[in-house]
Amino acid sequence: MGPPNEKPPPWWQETWVLTRAIFGILLWPLLALVAVVVAIAGLVVAFGTGWPWGLMALAIIALAVAAFAWWDRRRTPPQD
Repeated sequence: MGPPNEKPPPWWQETWVLTRAIFGILLWPLLALVAVVVAIAGLVVAFGTGWPWGLMALAIIALAVAAFAWWDRRRTPPQD
């Protein structure tokens, strides 16, 4: 234990630490959800403009998914 005259940390310091921990855990899932919503909205707008734009948007989304899968496969160490 510390000295008897030691003051506890202010309430906002603990709140800040907990907030950072929660956002640190939820950052990537939230970014993934936002990216999916933006991709779907962009796809709707692209198909609303014309079918060639919609097909190009689908191709871009497919390339992004394939690039992420390739990156993830190279990043993950082999399981023994």
